[in-house]
Amino acid sequence: MRRIVFISFLVMFLLLVSACSDKKTEEVSPQGVELQGENDYPKKIPHFGVTSSSIAANVILDRLCWEKPNEKCDIKHVEDFDGLFLGKTTMSVNPREEIFFSHSSPSDVPKELWGLDNIQIDLVQNFKGGKSQIEHDGKSFTAPEEPGRYYYSAKITWINDIKGEASYAFQVIVK
Repeated sequence: MRRIVFISFLVMFLLLVSACSDKKTEEVSPQGVELQGENDYPKKIPHFGVTSSSIAANVILDRLCWEKPNEKCDIKHVEDFDGLFLGKTTMSVNPREEIFFSHSSPSDVPKELWGLDNIQIDLVQNFKGGKSQIEHDGKSFTAPEEPGRYYYSAKITWINDIKGEASYAFQVIVK
């Protein structure tokens, strides 16, 4: 009887652990990431980061597209944030604090993809059901004044010889 109880608890524990694990990743090739034209360029891309003066946001890659000679990319902004950030820590900032973008790269990524100067960032803020385009200087933006949880969608467009688009999501709590 003890053995059956032990095995039952073990199976339930393993099911619980596997159901609650967060298998999302920021790699370009996982299931769930929409790839277009993925055979044209390396699967590794620069990491798009978002940081405040003291903490980094969890930035999640949603979609990626490399342009082909006769096909343009048409990546849309992230629309559904439900469940994207389960188990992730959230970047907390003060009202009107400056939030910085970064665009670092491993050495095996083409140089045309490196750095903030090689991309355009289209940033949309989602707050209390409303969406608004966020102005920025390409390097940073200012946190809102009103306290609350803000969701952001960043559409990145590479603008040099290698053309492509990616969409990312991150969240910020304004204290």
